[in-house]
Amino acid sequence: MNNNFSKKILIVTDFYTPHISGIVTYIDQMISFFKKKKFIVTVLTTKHNTDLKISEYHKSINIIRCNPTFSISRGTYSFELIKKFLLIYKNYDYINVHYPLTEIFPLIFLLKKKNTILNYHCLPEFGILNIIFKSYFYFFGLIATIKSKKTVVLSKDYFENIIFHKYFSFNLLEIPPFVNKYDAKLINFSKKKNKEIIIGFLGRICKEKGIEILLKLSDLFIKRNINHKILIAGNLNDKRFKKYIDNLLFISKNNKNIEFLNKINEGDKLKFFNRIDVFILPSVNSFEAFGIVQLEAMNHGVPVIATDIKGVRSVINKTSNGFLFKKNNVKELAEKILKIKDSNQLNKQSIIKKTKDNYNKLLFEGLVEKLF
Repeated sequence: MNNNFSKKILIVTDFYTPHISGIVTYIDQMISFFKKKKFIVTVLTTKHNTDLKISEYHKSINIIRCNPTFSISRGTYSFELIKKFLLIYKNYDYINVHYPLTEIFPLIFLLKKKNTILNYHCLPEFGILNIIFKSYFYFFGLIATIKSKKTVVLSKDYFENIIFHKYFSFNLLEIPPFVNKYDAKLINFSKKKNKEIIIGFLGRICKEKGIEILLKLSDLFIKRNINHKILIAGNLNDKRFKKYIDNLLFISKNNKNIEFLNKINEGDKLKFFNRIDVFILPSVNSFEAFGIVQLEAMNHGVPVIATDIKGVRSVINKTSNGFLFKKNNVKELAEKILKIKDSNQLNKQSIIKKTKDNYNKLLFEGLVEKLF
């Protein structure tokens, strides 16, 4: 990469800060590399909150937010984003599209293969009744891979296991996210004296995460007289998932073993991971294509049990820092938790080392460099 002059890159995404998600976390990791290489970075995105500024310069990034025209499921479609893209895209050396992007049509026909980098995060899941929306994202996602210089995925396991996608992997580059370094002095390495198993979940409280299995798990442990606590951390006031959240709270209202912590900030994450013995990622559909939160847990020395679904399973398969279980199989999940409890190999030092060996910033930056 030639660093003698600044290159300009336009990042196009439906999701950006202050929106909180794995996609935003990953975009920020890429931006940190772009800034290191003296790129001039602009983010073109959708305005999800009326209080947000239309345009701002934040942390050396120019952010342009566009008003949504109408809503599609959990996302929006913005004619204004298309209009602004048309006005500015020719001024950039590189276009970096983060998919899923609802405005992929008609933007896809303006992209030039020589300077387009596609980050294919996931294929949205809409259910059988919304087959038109799913077909839209499936079809234009494939077209986008053909029209891109490189297609970046967090996991080849995810992309290549979507039907027919393996035939479009000729320009594929797997670049998983990295974990930030933590001060080892802040992590609790001491062994617990009590026999209570503390199980944790951190993320959006929504259907795709499969959180209801944690309630079933608790019922099973109660029947088996297994001393346990399940901590569920996530925004309980998210209006998008109000019906689902209310149902979980109602079902578990008499279960003293389940504690909803609501949304926790970055400072509270350390306390959360220090408190739990095992982290569960029970995701059930393709909206979860990797699960960056797994890396956060492992980076604090916490073993992980995750659903054996494409993409998500790649982290445990690569690190051996936990176990996989079949989707919605509560008995297998219970067995894997007890297996972790009795394991001497899954100690915190070992988990942290294997996580950093496989998902570090140096590896990440070396792979991103290959895009240019």
